[in-house]
Amino acid sequence: MDEPKPALRKGRAGRPEGRVREPSRAVAYALAFFAAIVALWFVYHAITAIVLLFLALVTSIALSAGVRWMRRHGVPRRIAVIVTLLLFVAAFAAFFVLIVPPLVQQATQFIPEIPRFLAQAVERLASQLGDYPELQQALQGQTGSPGQLPSVIDVIGRLGGASLSLLGFGTLLILYLSAVLYITSDPMPLMRGYVAALPLRHRAAGIRAYRGASRAVVGWIRANVIVGPIEAVASGIFLSLMHVPGAIVWAALAFFAEFVPRIGGYIMAIPPVILALSVDVPTALWTALFYLVLTETLGTFLSPAIRGRQMRIHPAVLLFATLASALAFGLLGALAGTPAAAFAVAYYREFYLKPGPESRARAT
Repeated sequence: MDEPKPALRKGRAGRPEGRVREPSRAVAYALAFFAAIVALWFVYHAITAIVLLFLALVTSIALSAGVRWMRRHGVPRRIAVIVTLLLFVAAFAAFFVLIVPPLVQQATQFIPEIPRFLAQAVERLASQLGDYPELQQALQGQTGSPGQLPSVIDVIGRLGGASLSLLGFGTLLILYLSAVLYITSDPMPLMRGYVAALPLRHRAAGIRAYRGASRAVVGWIRANVIVGPIEAVASGIFLSLMHVPGAIVWAALAFFAEFVPRIGGYIMAIPPVILALSVDVPTALWTALFYLVLTETLGTFLSPAIRGRQMRIHPAVLLFATLASALAFGLLGALAGTPAAAFAVAYYREFYLKPGPESRARAT
């Protein structure tokens, strides 16, 4: 005898409740799709603010390391925060007062002359290829006349869409400094919100991932602060003695070489080596040798000792992250590429490479 089938419960309208769920699920999917579109639209238009907030967070992480160091030496937290922020603002002001004016002055004189310097470099290189007429003709055919060489302003303009006017740059700078001051002075609301947003079973892993990324960022910034000035001063002195055009400009760029460990020094060496050909070929060879020795010495001995073992990321990954971020978001993206890679690798290691509680339970 067949068992009787349970009757469907009916709602107030006399229709089975099971049939009401299908339209409601479709409406939920449609609302979720619409919300995703709105969220993507918002992120697209607010990406500059998001990257700026991330840079402020990275800076606050580095400043918090100084606050913790002073607290370990008996300084109250409030005084440690005030001293750290004052030193940060003073360093920022000193950079703009002492470094930016001569850099801008030389850049305004140097950039219009770049096509002429490049043409001279090509001519000198072509003269060294007298025994190879095919290479000489190919080189001259690729470059053409000096007037056909692209200007540096055009090349920089193609790097990203974040070309900022002076007023826009000042506004973003004020917002960035304000965010750094607020986050450093009272980071607990953000930390509590971050932990509360994590699912309960992932909170411990999320905290470990954040701490690992923070240690990597602190080591990376410490290496930039110490190694960057060494590279900048050494490059500026050498290029000035060798009479390479734009010595101060290339020295300022050498300061950011440590943003991409091991590879950044070679990338920053390409423009001065090319322009050194406008002087003569031996100058270009000496310039290339100088950058080789400087990059290998600092990258092999000094930088790893400063960064420690926390920034265990392959240089190719950092290079890709920096270039991709620069092409997508301009100068702000170039600055945020390496710390973003540090966060991504830290969370990847914690949530993907490490076995979860269920996997460990099955293994035991």
